[in-house]
Amino acid sequence: MTLWLITDVDVEFDQLRYNKLEASRNNLGLTKGLPLLLEFFHEHGIHATLHMQEQANPELSIIERYPKLYDMIDDYGQEVSLHVHIKEESYERRKKEIRSGYNRLKERGYNIESFRAGWYFTNENTIRVLEELGIKFDASPLKGITIGNKKFYNIPDSPYHPSYSDITKPGSASVLVIPVTDIRLGIGIHKKNRYEDVLIEKGIKTLAAKAQEIKEPVIVYFTTHSWKPLTPSGKIREWEAKRREHFMKCLSKYEYKTLTVSEAGELWEKNKYQPYFLDLPHNALKVYPWYSFRRYDFFNRYVISNLHILRYKLFGKL
Repeated sequence: MTLWLITDVDVEFDQLRYNKLEASRNNLGLTKGLPLLLEFFHEHGIHATLHMQEQANPELSIIERYPKLYDMIDDYGQEVSLHVHIKEESYERRKKEIRSGYNRLKERGYNIESFRAGWYFTNENTIRVLEELGIKFDASPLKGITIGNKKFYNIPDSPYHPSYSDITKPGSASVLVIPVTDIRLGIGIHKKNRYEDVLIEKGIKTLAAKAQEIKEPVIVYFTTHSWKPLTPSGKIREWEAKRREHFMKCLSKYEYKTLTVSEAGELWEKNKYQPYFLDLPHNALKVYPWYSFRRYDFFNRYVISNLHILRYKLFGKL
């Protein structure tokens, strides 16, 4: 049995969460939330990837405004990755934003190997830009949702090389996509809902059982944001901290290997694993009442997803 724990954090300015000027001035997620997460990872021996927001605009550059955070990440021995928010689909726009962040970090001595698109909105143009820059791994797709004009419902449950014509399908691109695949199992820390503890335990148990059936490693993906440990006012969310501990307690019942995004990608390539699809239950859908549209997978895939795409085309909203 092989379980891989991939852990990462979207480290970004608070305005992306709160959309309020007073919150964006403080950026407590960066100055207070990230240190809390780094210490948690250290206490549990977790290898983590920190996807650091670096935009062309220096006002949205963490290394320009909070350089000591990079020193802290280095001291903890964690991976620095690039995180860029781009709503436009075009190759030119994506190249400008991604390259500016990449070059800024390269000038400071960072050899960036992994990437995450803001809002999980990656596409074929992203893959082209990453290949040109030599970035090996794209940890952007979130299985089971629609982002922009992309439906990430039928992507593999494992890393895969995407097609140049359709990022949701395996192909011949050199970049390895490492998708977040645990959303339908409910493995995540989202809101203060009583059922999340049950879903975390059930989801990890499900993946551990699948790991007994196949030769490739089965991935448990833990992803979060720098601002999640805090309330908007900057107080520590006790329930969120307890849920992280609960996650590790459930995982500790099984043998697992903790890996950064790049470590997982390198191992995947070295062992020449092939992409796979798992027959997994939609645990997360079952917690909604019978009258909620979110409970029905068909409705989400074919009705709600098309409404999201229409909204994106009309208004550019993700």
